[in-house]
Amino acid sequence: MCYPLAVVTKEDPRMAEPLHPADLRARLRALPKVDLHRHLEGALRPETLWEFHQARGERRHASLAALREALIVPPGAAPGFLGFLDRFPALRFHYGGPAEIERLGREAVADAADDGVVHLELRSSPAFLAARQLKQPDGAPPPPVELVEASAEALVRGARTEAARRGVSLVFILCLGRHAGVAANRPSAELLARPIGAAFAAVDLAGDEQIPVADFEELFGPWREAGRALTLHAGEDLRGDGAARVREAVLHHGAARIGHGVRAIEDPATVELLRTRGVPLETCLTSNVQTRAAASFAAHPAGPLLRAGVHVTLNSDDPVVSGITLSEDYARVRERAGLSLDELRRLAVNGARAAVLPAAEREALAQRIVAAWDGALR
Repeated sequence: MCYPLAVVTKEDPRMAEPLHPADLRARLRALPKVDLHRHLEGALRPETLWEFHQARGERRHASLAALREALIVPPGAAPGFLGFLDRFPALRFHYGGPAEIERLGREAVADAADDGVVHLELRSSPAFLAARQLKQPDGAPPPPVELVEASAEALVRGARTEAARRGVSLVFILCLGRHAGVAANRPSAELLARPIGAAFAAVDLAGDEQIPVADFEELFGPWREAGRALTLHAGEDLRGDGAARVREAVLHHGAARIGHGVRAIEDPATVELLRTRGVPLETCLTSNVQTRAAASFAAHPAGPLLRAGVHVTLNSDDPVVSGITLSEDYARVRERAGLSLDELRRLAVNGARAAVLPAAEREALAQRIVAAWDGALR
């Protein structure tokens, strides 16, 4: 898939006037936005999870407050990459059957729509959802592919129902997790050969970047060869050579987009590779600070990368875990990372033009964003 190159434009003088922070947040929430990088598992409502927890007699958490404390990164905290990943075991208990999975899909889309997201690319692990329907300890054998298939069907059914009701354009991305290993991810990857596989327009590999991407080529390679877009998490982990991982994702694995990719800024050749090839970065402001991929909001490289001509987008990642909304991160990238109002608009348009959609639909989405954003923040 080829994406148009980001174009560096002169700032629109109409968008140079400051707005009161509260007014800025209200306007940003109302404006149409694209979220290309939202993990279902990091966007689940704690109240719903607590309801499931109570209904099944679970003993993982003592109270809703305890669940929230275990799941959500406190404001201002930056636990680092592994500390951020350590939040997710809080989700690993028995949720119930397909009706509960449908509900999770509906709520994920509803929460995005309430924040002004008009195109959502929701990534999830059907194997994770299947495991939540089994009372098994961590480290148990992976669930059977039939249950993984039923879980994916329930998620798609619920999310599509809400998307149709709310007028949200919706894409599903199959997410494989490095930390789980090849065997645990295999049932998800095998969905390519089943009818529900057609619902997933892209495949992703997330998790601990210390685990080589090549270990999972046998799983995501057939998806890429079948014409599905490939988006790889790279350049998010502070450990190791993040820019090299971004180059590897593009040059050796054919990634059409890079999840996060912020450490590309450390190497001018990597920045130039992204610019010339038009490979979009799915940056996620608050989570990048929480994982320490960026040292602070002020030091986040979204602005410098954007000004260098890289196709930078802004996304939510795990909004519940990070304790944010996408609109709030648009405000933060303005107020704390120093991007201009015109650059905020460019982030939004870039998101539309990097969507996993046919070219005509991408351009129509981009024009919708342009029409709404032009002059809206004066």
